[in-house]
Amino acid sequence: MRGLWSLLLGCRGPYSAPMTASGECQLADGRVVVLRQAGPGDVRAIAGLYLELSAESFYRRFNSERPAPALVAQLASFGSGAACLVAAAPSDPGRVVAEARYVPIAPGTAELALTVADSYQGAGLGHLLLDALVERARAGGLARLRAVVLLANTPMLRLLQSYGWVLAAPTEDFSVAFLEISAAGGMPGWPAGGPGRRVLVERRSWFDDQQVAALRAAGNDVRQCTGPRRDTGRACPLVTSGYCRLAAEADLIVNLLPGDEPDCTAVLAAHRHRWPHRVAE
Repeated sequence: MRGLWSLLLGCRGPYSAPMTASGECQLADGRVVVLRQAGPGDVRAIAGLYLELSAESFYRRFNSERPAPALVAQLASFGSGAACLVAAAPSDPGRVVAEARYVPIAPGTAELALTVADSYQGAGLGHLLLDALVERARAGGLARLRAVVLLANTPMLRLLQSYGWVLAAPTEDFSVAFLEISAAGGMPGWPAGGPGRRVLVERRSWFDDQQVAALRAAGNDVRQCTGPRRDTGRACPLVTSGYCRLAAEADLIVNLLPGDEPDCTAVLAAHRHRWPHRVAE
């Protein structure tokens, strides 16, 4: 918990001003919020946040239409193994304007979710909450956080981009991606005890092609990385810092990145230099 509270008191989000001793943090638009850990008494306020979301925001968060209030209250609850953070305006501390949580789903892995009120979106509050949630996960001994994200949820995809996500499972129904980020910094590693060989596929697509599908069908543990992209500001840590946990722990590296982009050819060259026996040619 020390790491979490040091983060909240330091307010390290990229769109924030320094946090005061009272725990208040200024957002990019000048508004102030208070970030704190949630407890069972906050469930009703979190449900209120869900009910106040626009239809579009609710769908992006839950991938469903808004259900009856009783079910929304169930969605707002969280068990003893979960971690939940909330943000509120100092003038109305009983009203939650944003929430972040994770729920353990496997050893070393938890599923994360973020909700920000429509009137607070775009001010950097999501960055603050995600930073705090990752710090809490690291303090709790988690290695990675998974997010189930609609491909149409551009704000969430951009938010996770700064953490260097990896596609951890096949995209479902051509619309829902399973992305993982590291709680320890850098790219996420591989979970222990996974099935088959660890195969890293580097390619620019959300969807499996015939080659990737065949790798999965053979029982391999396949994870996909889109590689560096200048248009989104995504860099390759193997090239920029000399280390990528995902590549270092892979048994096989299948590089299908564009061969006419210098950043991508640099990635392949780094693989061949460090692990020539792992690169599929």
